[in-house]
Amino acid sequence: MNINATLLAQTFIFVVFVFICYRYVWPPILSMMNEREKRIADGLEAAKKADDSLEEAKLASAKELEGAKKQAAEIIEKANARATQIVGDAKSKAEDEAEKIITSGSKNLENEINKTKEQLRSDLSEIVVDTAQKIIDAEIDPGKHEELIKKAAKEI
Repeated sequence: MNINATLLAQTFIFVVFVFICYRYVWPPILSMMNEREKRIADGLEAAKKADDSLEEAKLASAKELEGAKKQAAEIIEKANARATQIVGDAKSKAEDEAEKIITSGSKNLENEINKTKEQLRSDLSEIVVDTAQKIIDAEIDPGKHEELIKKAAKEI
């Protein structure tokens, strides 16, 4: 192998080219690559944070939903209890009112029965007095006596 001037010139030019590339071309390329690597890493980190935030938001929303369900169940339970209480109160008032009406009706019925009894006693005593008076005024004849009883029975 012959080392001649062309080989030396090519070697020199190659070394100068590598030096120029190393000095002026390689740093901006390396800088762009580092910057791109940093942006990718930041993007991945932001995506991870977003995933974490999304997961936390899902957990928080599930917790809120569970709390809302519990609160709704409590409200429904209270409403049912209140409705039961209102129905019970209304039933109790209705029973009390029915009892009052029954008692009042009973008293009115007793009063009417007593009035009717008194009226019957009065009427009966008048009939007895009238009948006795007619019997005493008339002769004591069995036929007449029978006729007076029938007549008195018709009047009653």
